[in-house]
Amino acid sequence: MVPIRMGILWVAFMTSAGRELLNNYDHQAKLFGHAHALLKTHETLLRDGERNVRFHDALRSRVTPGSNVLDIGAGTGIWAIAAAKIGAAKVVAVDMDELLVGVIRMLADEHGVSDRVEAICASSFDLQLGRQFDVVVSETIGYLGYDERIVEVMADSRTRFLREGGYIIPESVELYAAAGNLNVKTETIPIGSDFEFELLTKLNLNSPRVLKNDLDVTLLTSPSLLISTDLRDTDATPPLTDLKATWDMPSQHEVDCVIAWVESSLAPGIRLSTRQTTSWFPTVYRIEPPARPFEKIEFTLSLTPTSNYWTATFVSSEHRESRSYSPEYAATQMIAAARGAEITNELGRMVLAGNRRPPSLIELREARAEDKAFLRKLYHSTRADEVTAFGWSESEQDSFLTMQFEMQQRAYEMQFPDAECSIILFDDVPAGRLIVDRSGDSTSLTDITLAPEFRGRGIGSRLIRQLQREGKAIVLSVDKQNLSAMRLYEKLGFTRTGETEFSFSMRWDARKNGQ
Repeated sequence: MVPIRMGILWVAFMTSAGRELLNNYDHQAKLFGHAHALLKTHETLLRDGERNVRFHDALRSRVTPGSNVLDIGAGTGIWAIAAAKIGAAKVVAVDMDELLVGVIRMLADEHGVSDRVEAICASSFDLQLGRQFDVVVSETIGYLGYDERIVEVMADSRTRFLREGGYIIPESVELYAAAGNLNVKTETIPIGSDFEFELLTKLNLNSPRVLKNDLDVTLLTSPSLLISTDLRDTDATPPLTDLKATWDMPSQHEVDCVIAWVESSLAPGIRLSTRQTTSWFPTVYRIEPPARPFEKIEFTLSLTPTSNYWTATFVSSEHRESRSYSPEYAATQMIAAARGAEITNELGRMVLAGNRRPPSLIELREARAEDKAFLRKLYHSTRADEVTAFGWSESEQDSFLTMQFEMQQRAYEMQFPDAECSIILFDDVPAGRLIVDRSGDSTSLTDITLAPEFRGRGIGSRLIRQLQREGKAIVLSVDKQNLSAMRLYEKLGFTRTGETEFSFSMRWDARKNGQ
């Protein structure tokens, strides 16, 4: 058995007022970040001239004076407002984001149509509006056509909202593909170094990219239709797990990618292609060029709710050469490497140390002033993915996260002047932070955070089990988005006892768990 020396656990006295203060700080940070992301995203959409012209033309062709219009996934409400200005008598704009509903109301008032535009915060699937609408419009198309449930949205709208003889926008969605050669690429990485990461280059092939500039690729084949769906009479998303295309290829051309893009008929004679838009982009599926001449390329694409899978098969009269790709395949390689496995596949044989011994000691020691840099870095690691999505520069991200860390530290110092926290040591190396309050009838597990490189090693589980062996009930709060933490706590016998907008309260009882 691996020994665990708990050391001295500092007492963290977390009052309800203190928790509320910290929750407010966290809520503010999420709110500010979310507002920033929304404004940036929708500015990008509104700057997409191709998108705007095509949808506006489609509305002009369908909306007549006195029409009732429903806009689903309305965003800033551009099409709801446009429909009202064209002459619609009533427009309902539906969006699931409360902040965007506020934007719609402000913009409708700005354009003098607030008396005809109603904004509702909801999922369209939950609404009961009746079949009163002459036109239903939605932009829930997605980069790959089907990834924002456009089929289900329109099927539900036709059944419950659209009047007999009414119109939907768009009317169809189609996914096309063509083989090509990338004009902008990095032959070797890392750039500026005198060595190459050949294995990483091959792993990267499993990660789809977006094509933001059509000139960055030379298409070597004509487009092939992978799948087409008429939204006017289709009730469910069709199977997307075996989409195929085959092209004849002159052997002198090097194929290193397949490009997939969406085309949509918005109304008769009005079509939209994501090869021309600046807010939707084609998807680039990279492939390794074949080692010998070939005559045909066969491409198979499977789209699932969790990943993309694609296979390129190069065919000559005497030979077939296939390679398959997916983020899942890359993840398998990376996990196997992390766990010390020996694996063999298309990437080549990777032989790794197979007998890695678990750490001999997990300890806790009193946090000290010199730990502040480590704690700041630890806090950054818990928010990095969220803040990266804001689209800020690295310096902006660092400043924001440092500000949030300092706010958290000041809140702890102000609200809990007598609280103690511990640094988790993994073989004498700082690995995380633990804050525990034993002052009440139950033990409060206020905080347990591990640095990314120490997660998944069972450290948190062992520390929590050590607390459980003390025999007192344990209570904690976990962010609703932290699914891995919730799964861990449930595995360790915790049950949910309540919830707020952002978190679940959980409890572990010694008597209920046989202790």
